Amino acid sequence: MTEPVYLERERLLLAAKRQKLRQARTFATGLLIAALLLFLLAESQHAGHPAWGYASAFAEASVVGALADWFAVTALFRHPLGIPIPHTAIIPKNKARIADSLGGFIETHFLSAEQVAARIEAFNPARRIAAWLSRPSHVDELAAQSQQLAQYLMTLLDEPHLRDAARRVVRDALSELDWARHGGELLGVLLAERQHQLLLDLVLAKVAERLERPDIQTLLSGMIAQELSYLRWMALDEAGGRFVARKLVAAVTHEFERVRGDEHHALRRLIDTELDALILRLQHDESLRQRAQAWVRELAEAPSFERQFGGLWQGMVDALHADFARPESLLRSKVAGGARRLRDQLREDVQLAGWVNRSVRDAAARAVSRYREQIGRFIADQLKGWDDVVMVERLELNVGVDLQFIRINGTVVGGMIGLLIHAMQQHY
Repeated sequence: MTEPVYLERERLLLAAKRQKLRQARTFATGLLIAALLLFLLAESQHAGHPAWGYASAFAEASVVGALADWFAVTALFRHPLGIPIPHTAIIPKNKARIADSLGGFIETHFLSAEQVAARIEAFNPARRIAAWLSRPSHVDELAAQSQQLAQYLMTLLDEPHLRDAARRVVRDALSELDWARHGGELLGVLLAERQHQLLLDLVLAKVAERLERPDIQTLLSGMIAQELSYLRWMALDEAGGRFVARKLVAAVTHEFERVRGDEHHALRRLIDTELDALILRLQHDESLRQRAQAWVRELAEAPSFERQFGGLWQGMVDALHADFARPESLLRSKVAGGARRLRDQLREDVQLAGWVNRSVRDAAARAVSRYREQIGRFIADQLKGWDDVVMVERLELNVGVDLQFIRINGTVVGGMIGLLIHAMQQHY
């Protein structure tokens, strides 16, 4: 199994830090050994020339400075040479106090709502978002990631237990809904806005249009001819049927035209009266409401409902799968188009950009105010939970190189001070 990219990057970074720390330690220790060798050489040649005295003083002070700084640096992380000298291994011994102090420091100085709001204000999220979306590759990547996320979510919809859960939710919702009352309310809205009369006009127009079709009239003629059996003996049944059909169609069409042209026609008043009565029954007839609910409940619990729901669900999932699998997916194009529109609006609409900046700023400030204490405590708890060896290693890897330069400086500066003191002694 391949290692995640971020873990591989972290492993390489740690390896590089360890290498730098080893190099810094080797150099600092090499200076100490060089100073010690110089001291031994200068002491062996001390009587040969006065310059060896200066060399000896320099080397002696360098060794002292190097050893002192080595002790100080080592004492931060562990006991020097494994000897439990008091006030050494400072960091492991005081891990809890250091963790609390660091958590409190970050909470106080880095998680202030005012500071976070000021930084976000300077950051200008709206401008950054618009700039990021200005690159076509970013828009394409956003659309591709959205498509991949949708494909992953689609795998969840394939789970049978999720489909069954959705079916139960729909079934329960259908069973608990007061269909009679809501149906009455819907009919009341349609009646108040005269939508039912528009529907009646549409139905009458469609029926009249159908009656004018030759095939319909032929069908009517045949039906009438069968009823006019007594004309068959005179061979007038078909002609009579066509005549009666034309008359019937003409009468019906004429009556339809009258209804459509008269807003106060008796048929319209009859429909209004019947709908008013039905609305009252749906809203106030408890037996009708109970029968409607029982009918819907039986329908929702019937095996046919489960089959129909399963078919609809699978059809929806298959359609979404097919769309998300295509490179020119509708979702992908919609996300890309929406991202481009957002980019243009953030550039052109100053009010929208200001709203985005204020929203991000206020949300971040509220989050910091609410969670700053928990964040500080989390940091402290994480540090406390580290193993002493792990904690020392992580700190050394991050600050150890700089601490080795303290040893190097101590070696050089100590030698210079020793040389200066020796020179003053020789002069005075």
